[in-house]
Amino acid sequence: MSDTVIHALVLVQNWGDDSDIISKLITDRHVISLFHVMGRHSYLMDANFDDKAQLADWVGRIKSIRLSSGQPAIISMQTQRIIDVHKKKEDFSLSDYLNMRERYHFFVKIDNPHHDDALLKLLAKSSIVHSILHVQGENSFTIEVIVGDYNEYRRLLSGMKKLRTIHHIETQEVISVLKYRNHVLGEDGKPKKPEADLRELYTL
Repeated sequence: MSDTVIHALVLVQNWGDDSDIISKLITDRHVISLFHVMGRHSYLMDANFDDKAQLADWVGRIKSIRLSSGQPAIISMQTQRIIDVHKKKEDFSLSDYLNMRERYHFFVKIDNPHHDDALLKLLAKSSIVHSILHVQGENSFTIEVIVGDYNEYRRLLSGMKKLRTIHHIETQEVISVLKYRNHVLGEDGKPKKPEADLRELYTL
């Protein structure tokens, strides 16, 4: 992970028609990956910025998106700076997501204010945990889980709940992957990389 670029997870909850939001986020050079999720938020993004001023300008632009009625399209927006990446998928692509069948896909937010070692040890040894991000904000970690048998996920949750340092766990199931590592789904149904996208840095 670069020391000079601000890496962030961005969570957005929208209101009403989301077509304008999706079209803007998919083509946005700062948005490296875009996931449509269920739960308290509508979208989760892996994004990066050159500096805080660029991040602030981007947040302002996203919040200014309006519906045809004139109402703001964004109900809430949360940015979490990524402190450290403990695990990420190296050989993974949009095609891998599109070809997943009969598999459950989640992002899990974990509030663990103290003593991370036991939690990280539990997550690192789990084969269903594919990404582990240490973040700033209302939770300590966001992990990505991909699993074929939901009971395996239940066992992971059970193991985490035994750790007394964890205050809260929130699961967000992924509905669809709209953009991944700067690749999107083309009109022919195949992943493509928009020519305008220049950034290669990612954390998920």
